[in-house]
Amino acid sequence: MMLLDYVKPWFVVFDGEGDGGDAGGDAGGDAGDGGDASTGDSSTISSDSTKTTTKTFTQDDVNRMLAEDRRKHKAQTEKAIGELEALKTKASLTETERKDLESRIDTMKSELLTKEQLAKKEKEKLEKTHKKTVEELTNDRDTWKTKYTTSTIKRAITDEAVGAKAFVPEQIIAMLYPDTRLVEELDEEGTPTGEMIPKVKFRDVDKDNAPVTLDLTVKEAVKRMREIDKFQNLFEGVGTGGVGGTNKPGGKKTSVSNLAKDARAYREARKKGEVNF
Repeated sequence: MMLLDYVKPWFVVFDGEGDGGDAGGDAGGDAGDGGDASTGDSSTISSDSTKTTTKTFTQDDVNRMLAEDRRKHKAQTEKAIGELEALKTKASLTETERKDLESRIDTMKSELLTKEQLAKKEKEKLEKTHKKTVEELTNDRDTWKTKYTTSTIKRAITDEAVGAKAFVPEQIIAMLYPDTRLVEELDEEGTPTGEMIPKVKFRDVDKDNAPVTLDLTVKEAVKRMREIDKFQNLFEGVGTGGVGGTNKPGGKKTSVSNLAKDARAYREARKKGEVNF
């Protein structure tokens, strides 16, 4: 901006400078009177012949000129920004060149803002950066939490399934994992221990055959599965199989002699797969 041109609020302007008529007349008159004027030195001018006028600029005038200068500068900057924006859309630019242009455009736009606008823009920039940082940290935390939870639960189910002699541990995982979560372990007095352990919401039936949901450890859930008829085909048997009976882990061996006396019981046993003839 051309601020130096308007530092002083006034300057001197000479009106009538070089007016040969008045100067010549006065000089001629003096020469006719004799004395020094007889020398004919026309360069000698009476002090009354030099007239000065002072033009004063008010503060409003200065402000008006500064505002006009700012308006021109703003127009030039906006034109340059428009040209850079158009250049940025060219497909031939590399990513580095495009980022450099964006940086230059942002800098030029900032030059057009007032102090209040700059402060607001900086605040918005900091808030945006903070929000992005929080989101990234939250996503990282949730990702690692999910990985840890998944790994811990699957490892616990696998260990118990192998210990219970499951034919395919992955089958036990598929059945128990959806209903398993990590909870804080409680001691015998119900006080939290600070340790996180897997617990299963296990769907079962009570003594009256009514549906219930039990909150079991993985070990307890796998053990219960071994005792339920519909899951026993998933585990290796612990008894000796034979004619008239099944190899049922943890269950009662079917008595062929009792079934021979009760046709209805025999049909039920056949239906459940407890006899194989």
